[in-house]
Amino acid sequence: MYAGHVGFALGAYSFRRTLPLWLLIVAAQAPDWLDAGYCIANVGRGPYGLFTHGVIAVAAAASAFAAITYAVTRDPLGALIVAAVVISHYGLDYFTGHKPTWAGGPVVGLNLYTRPVADVIIESITVLAGWLLYRHSLPRAVRDDGMVYATLFSLIALQAVAGIVYALNMTGHVKC
Repeated sequence: MYAGHVGFALGAYSFRRTLPLWLLIVAAQAPDWLDAGYCIANVGRGPYGLFTHGVIAVAAAASAFAAITYAVTRDPLGALIVAAVVISHYGLDYFTGHKPTWAGGPVVGLNLYTRPVADVIIESITVLAGWLLYRHSLPRAVRDDGMVYATLFSLIALQAVAGIVYALNMTGHVKC
């Protein structure tokens, strides 16, 4: 899941608008950014991404994000929301990916990446749900602004592109 994580972050923002939206977006995608970092550094990320997407890795990232958020904001609820957003990554990836649990544990997930149409539908629903919560949290005068709608359509378009890239990766045309 790519754009769906951002959709989840948008929805989370509606519950705690004092948190910076960028922080929630980064938190929502933290395991994927770690994956990208490992890939760029040409470092093994463990079987099926165990060191970035496994339960322990996601819990560690959630704890780190929560601790930093609390240290900066002194907002315990905000820190918990940020941690929940990081943890949501694992749950959302269950639908789209095939992810590890822990060392020696099962690999789980519906792996909808192999079914691009179903993946785009699930991701779009996730984006739409988060976007609706986000939109509702905005002042009425801004809710129907073109940029608010552009956010929705851009995220869905981004997911469609990600699906194409993933399909190319499966055929060996893209590395990492």
